[in-house]
Amino acid sequence: MSDQSTPESGRLEQILKGVDHFKPVATRRNFMQKLLLVGGTATVGAASLGKITSAFAASGPVLDFVNAAVGAERIGIAFYGNSLGTGSPFSTPGDPATHRLLDASHTLYFRAAFNQETSHLATLVSSGGAFPFGHFDFPEGTFETAPRMLKMGLGLESIFIGAYLGAVKAGATDGTALGIFVAEAAAQICGIECEHRVLINDINGARTPNDRFYEGDIASPPSGALGDTGHRSVVYATAGDAVNALLALGISPSA
Repeated sequence: MSDQSTPESGRLEQILKGVDHFKPVATRRNFMQKLLLVGGTATVGAASLGKITSAFAASGPVLDFVNAAVGAERIGIAFYGNSLGTGSPFSTPGDPATHRLLDASHTLYFRAAFNQETSHLATLVSSGGAFPFGHFDFPEGTFETAPRMLKMGLGLESIFIGAYLGAVKAGATDGTALGIFVAEAAAQICGIECEHRVLINDINGARTPNDRFYEGDIASPPSGALGDTGHRSVVYATAGDAVNALLALGISPSA
């Protein structure tokens, strides 16, 4: 039985101490700070975190990214299905929207995105990818209003983009047949995730939905010129970093 007198954030940090990936103090603090920024805590137990980190224990950086991408695509499918009110094979009961959040044209955007993420997942699984969780619970209220839903969508797509950019680098560096394939597949999928982010920006009424010259940090910081006002995407160095970022949005995985 957990100590109910301990704040939820404190209990979570105690759990993280027992998981190898989170043992460094800086790693735990970074994760907790992200949770606080999004206004919640991830209801993930030690066993769950252990299963996540074990997925990246010995497979190598390239397959690690493929495994993480399987989880990310399942989350993406759940997000778009929940937003449409239809749910998905990876949604949890009670998450899908119970009223309409999008107009007719924007509904088509999301239906297309749902199909695209489904195709991405099939490609990743056929490449040998696997993830230890099949259902994902979003923070309470995510699908109650359009602004909350769209904020989550932007957060997810930003992480997906950074994860695929990391996978491109890992695959290209690896140089094996698998690495080259993963680099190419990740680059092609990343382009579609960028489209999703721009479409969500458009739904949000952004003046310039296509708001950056480059995704990562290969060039100078945003200049502020038209088309270059958005923040550069984080290019995740490891698959574990990308998974941590998704957890920090308050998403809780389950079997």
